[in-house]
This record gives sequence, C-alpha cells and structure tokens, in this order.
Amino acid sequence: MLSALFGEKDELKKEELLRSTQTLHHYVHKYFNITNRLLKILNTHLNQSPSPALVANESESIEENCGRVRNVMRLILDVSEKENKHVRKSTEPALYERIAFSGASLNDKAAVIKDLHQKTMGLLGNVFGPVIAVRLANSDLASVMPPVEHNKFQPVLSFALGDLVQSSARITVLLCRSGEKSLDEAVQLVEAALSVLKPPCDCYNDIVCEVEAYVTIISENM
Repeated sequence: MLSALFGEKDELKKEELLRSTQTLHHYVHKYFNITNRLLKILNTHLNQSPSPALVANESESIEENCGRVRNVMRLILDVSEKENKHVRKSTEPALYERIAFSGASLNDKAAVIKDLHQKTMGLLGNVFGPVIAVRLANSDLASVMPPVEHNKFQPVLSFALGDLVQSSARITVLLCRSGEKSLDEAVQLVEAALSVLKPPCDCYNDIVCEVEAYVTIISENM
C-alpha cells in the first residue's frame, strides 16, 4: 500500500517536472521571438539592422542561447539610445517630453508624432522612428534581458535547450544523476529558474507590444 502511494507521488512529481521544463523551454523561445519582432521593427521603421534574425539552437545550452539574446538586446538598446539622442537634439524639450511621457494615451502620442513629422519635413526619418527610439530608450529594456548570471541555477542553465522537452524520465536522470538531487529538489530547481526567467520575459513582451501598438495607432491616424 505504501509503495503504491509513494509510486503515485513520484509519478505526479515527474509530471510536475515535465510541465516546468516545458514551460522553461517555451520562455527561452519566447525571448527569441520577442527579439525578432523588435529587430523587424527597427529594420522597417529605423532602417537599422543590428543583427540578423535569431534562431534558438536546441543543441546549445540554455545559458548560451540566452547569452546570444542578451548580446542582441544590447545592440538594440545601443541603437535606440543613439536614435533617442538624435530626436532629443532635434526637438523642443516640451515636445520631446510629450513623446517620452508614458502616461500619455496612444492616440495623443500619435497626434504628436504626426505633427512632429510634418514640422520637421521628415528630417527625423520614418514617421514611426522617433516614437520607437524614444520609447525603447526610456523603457526597462536593459533590465529585462535574460538573467543568466544566477549561478545557483547553473545545473539547469547548462542543459541543452532541447533537453527541456525530453521525457520526464530523461529529465529526471539529467537533474538527479548520481543521486545528487531528489526528484523534489529537481522540481524546485527548475521552478526556481523559471521564476527568474519568466517575469523579465513577460515585461520584455509588454515593452515590444507597446511599441507595436504605437505603430498601429499612428498608422491608423496618418
């Protein structure tokens, strides 16, 4: 009877581990997808291509994949900060603040950007460029990069990305090899890593969704 209960508990834990690792896999890929959306925006509206589109490598470690995303996000931030400085120098302070103010509605910003584009006769480039550069430069982009510096999650970060979608038995072997960790500890380790990766990734997505919304609203009001 006891052995059956313990066996059932182990199976539930293995299912929990499988769900957690699959969710972690999803969020690593989500970082790539968000970054590629942002690269497309920069290429289309700022005529900037800081990097080719990124592709997750299932045979590389999670740490290596996240490191590549971080590198490109730094390039994106550099581009946005340079463009932001150009916009700031080329506009009146009051107008710049209206563009940068996060509390303004999308429609209000669209009207400001349209007016700015007309007054500058397009000297700032694409009509969408100023708001994209200003919003990215004034966002939390620098703080939402994949946090791969957490050494206490190193056993998980060293996994090949593709390992996260293996069977629960395989993942259990990887995490609990040589009896170093129990199944409970393995689940806790993956969930802890997920708790560190998920929040900044969701915030990153919010930043890009906001920029995409600006583009849509401005397009509709042109």
